[in-house]
Amino acid sequence: MDGNEDSGIFFEEDDHRAAYIFNADQPLSTQKQTPRPAKRRKVAKADAPRPHQDSSVELAFPPLFNGAEGSDAVRLRKQLYETAWPVLEDRIQHVLREANSNTLDEVTSFLQHAAEAETGKITAGFIITGPSIASQHLLFEQLGERLRTATRARFVRLRASEAPNLKAALKKIIQDATASGTDGEEVGDVEISHGGRKYLDYDLEALHVFLQQQQQQSPRVVVAFQDSEAFEGGLLTDLIALFHSWRDRIPFDLLFGIATSVELFQARLLKSTARQLYGAQFDVVQADSVLESVIKTAVAGSQAALRIGPSLLQSWVDRHRDQVAGIQVFISSLKYVYMCHFYADPLSVLLAGDGRLDRKLMQPEHIEAVRTLDSFKAQVEAAVEARQLNHAQSLLEDDDYLVAQILEQGQKRNEYLLRLLRSLHLVAATGLSSTSFTDLYILALSSGIDIDQSSGTVPLEDAVKRLRAEEFLSLINRLLMAVQTGSSDLGLDGWEPDAEELVGSLTDLRDEVDGLRERSKSNGTVLKSKYSAQSRVLRTTVVAQKVQLSQDTAIMTDEDKAFTKAVDALLDLLSENLNCGPIDNLFLHEAWVFDSKSPYRDVFVPCPDATFGRALSRPHDYLACACCAKANGGLASTLPTTAILYHLYLEAGALINVADLWSAYYALVGEESEPGLDERSALVCFYRGLAELRMMGFVKQSRKKADHVAKLKWLF
Repeated sequence: MDGNEDSGIFFEEDDHRAAYIFNADQPLSTQKQTPRPAKRRKVAKADAPRPHQDSSVELAFPPLFNGAEGSDAVRLRKQLYETAWPVLEDRIQHVLREANSNTLDEVTSFLQHAAEAETGKITAGFIITGPSIASQHLLFEQLGERLRTATRARFVRLRASEAPNLKAALKKIIQDATASGTDGEEVGDVEISHGGRKYLDYDLEALHVFLQQQQQQSPRVVVAFQDSEAFEGGLLTDLIALFHSWRDRIPFDLLFGIATSVELFQARLLKSTARQLYGAQFDVVQADSVLESVIKTAVAGSQAALRIGPSLLQSWVDRHRDQVAGIQVFISSLKYVYMCHFYADPLSVLLAGDGRLDRKLMQPEHIEAVRTLDSFKAQVEAAVEARQLNHAQSLLEDDDYLVAQILEQGQKRNEYLLRLLRSLHLVAATGLSSTSFTDLYILALSSGIDIDQSSGTVPLEDAVKRLRAEEFLSLINRLLMAVQTGSSDLGLDGWEPDAEELVGSLTDLRDEVDGLRERSKSNGTVLKSKYSAQSRVLRTTVVAQKVQLSQDTAIMTDEDKAFTKAVDALLDLLSENLNCGPIDNLFLHEAWVFDSKSPYRDVFVPCPDATFGRALSRPHDYLACACCAKANGGLASTLPTTAILYHLYLEAGALINVADLWSAYYALVGEESEPGLDERSALVCFYRGLAELRMMGFVKQSRKKADHVAKLKWLF
């Protein structure tokens, strides 16, 4: 370097650049005269103590109300999120693990018994996972943990993307089998050699030598094909044949994740290969059942601090069913909603309990925000209609009175949720509704619960009236059991001490109907009510040689009349106890119900094509520049180059001649136009804009014509 300096040779920064930055607004003569930026040096020591930061700076959540929110409120929102979500996350993980527990036990038991039996074939487990590919990841992860613990075997999980050919598959199997630790943790790659000989990374002899050196572990290797139907049939055939030839030295066990059926999977294999497998089929709990369990635990359960609105929850369920989205997408959506609510909603502090919410925490901004809510307006209008004018005036004008009403809503919210969950649990306990719990919960949130047959949201009246005596007694027993035990999935304890009147009435009805049934049996009759089909008889009458059919009521005994009264009494009890209003009738429900679809759609259902199309057609909406304001969605020479090419792109056909596109572009932005670009500057901008269109997926190189580009998108 000193020699170069002595000879007068100096290097500039641009001399070693692979690409140059062209600025059309800057003359070429001055582009290399930009001074080199000074190098930023790190002068502070890495272990130097950090200066003390103020508590407001350390807050992870930003202050809302344009920065006017107090630090105590910000900190409380953060604490509420950190308290609410981890509890639900633990319960969700417990539900997911319990959902696959039966499958894990069956697979583990099958592999253990197959290891003891000498069949001369490769042990294979066919796990029917269903169409949801996303749910396979958790299942095979749990399988790996269980098999490492129960069988002490080496577990290798293969995906189709990781094994495109035989060599890559063997390399992956050997690498994972030799790198996994005894407790399942990953350690560094192990270099295997024997007698000074080093093996290739896809040689099964290396795995055989490694297993011989591991005396404390089982020599078995479990290879799980997570998405087996995505593998090529020839690759699976070669792997199975290779494993079968090594079975006397390396005992392989195979697991196949199948989305369709075992018959379709075996049809892809050679018959000789299929005869080398000794397998069993295992059915996994379907994704809909797992989703309903998660909704019971994390969405409808008593430990859920935030309630998901009915419209948003319905969109989640529809997306899960229609698009076969995995349960992990649902969990991520739920967590994102919690983050959005506590991070961006200042009224989320109203969820605080245990005395953490007081008058000092409520700022004037909180009170003003409450008065803008729809539920507040509905509360004032209801007070005016009820002629409670003083109450309505105090809500509008007296801040202290409004704060007192806000503090009382916590107890009312808990009472409503408790009544909602108890009603749902009793409806599910009746067994008379064919609606799933998820749909029933969404219906209860949006329209409430009412069992009236004509106008009710959960019409159970006719089903109760048509019950026979045995079914009537069974229904009462289920209701009593539901009140006594509650629901562990919903986090609902039994409420028998709070429902003494209901329990007493149900017990009296049960004893009464049981006695009526015994009396009817002794009289040789069948106990029925006037609502049952047996009480209706078809009467035939002959008048003037014509047969007339009429429906009449059969003669009812005293026991039948008493049973009819018991049915009516049960209906009254159910109507009184299975009754709950919609959630949007509650005051300040916006503080603890999240029902906005916009953030969820932007993150989990993004539409990049529509976004790009809008930005390119109307760049002024994003740039807010004066040069694009005059275009108003049309074509103008002052638009950015990519936007101009996009407008020309929309007018072209399936194949676009690049020369014609350049001619149209230069005619618009040439020297005679307002930008007045020369040909070289315009050509640079043209190629840059065309490259950006290609990067965004609008065009690609055409194989039919070398001087054309193919159009990929038409509508937005």
